[in-house]
Amino acid sequence: MYKFAAASENEPIVFGSARPGYSNEQVTEWIEFMQNQNIKRVCCLLSESQLTRYSNLLELYRQTFGLNSVCWTPIEDFHFATPEILIHQILPFLATANQNYEKVVVHCSGGIGRTGHVLAAWLVAGRGLSNKAAIAAVKQTGRNPYEAIIAAPFKGRNPWKVAAELDLLLDECNRLRGKLA
Repeated sequence: MYKFAAASENEPIVFGSARPGYSNEQVTEWIEFMQNQNIKRVCCLLSESQLTRYSNLLELYRQTFGLNSVCWTPIEDFHFATPEILIHQILPFLATANQNYEKVVVHCSGGIGRTGHVLAAWLVAGRGLSNKAAIAAVKQTGRNPYEAIIAAPFKGRNPWKVAAELDLLLDECNRLRGKLA
C-alpha cells in the first residue's frame, strides 16, 4: 500500500512511500498506516504547489509525529535535490532517525523518482553502498532514481546533463560516508 518499502532489501530504518490522498480522511488513513509500520519520522519532498491541494498536511504531520520529526524539503517533480538541501537537511534528518533507531518515511507524490534518488543517496552516504549498487537496490523496491533523466527531454532538458547531476549528487554523498554520525 502507498508503494511503501524500505530503501533496500536490508534497510531497517529508511523507507519510501507515495503521498497520501488529498482528503482529510485519506491523510488520516495514510498517517495511521505509517504509524502501524512503526514510522516515527516523515521527510516530505512535495513542492509548494503540490502541498496546496491539502488543507494542512505538514501541520498534521507535526501534530502526529512531533515538530522535530518532520522534515519538509520541497523538490520540484522530475528534479533532484540540490546538494545543499540533500547534504545539510535531508541526510542529517535521516541520520538522526538512524541514530535513534526511529523508522522514517520519505515521500514525494508517486513515491518513485524524487523519493528514489533520496533513498539512493541515503544508501550511499548512510550505508556505504556504491552509487551503482544504491541505484540498483532502490530500483529493486520499485522506485526509479532515473525518473528525472527519463523525463528530461519532455522538460526541455538534456538527459546527459541530468544524468551527470545525479552522478555528482551521489558522489557528494559518497564523501559523507562515515561522517553521518
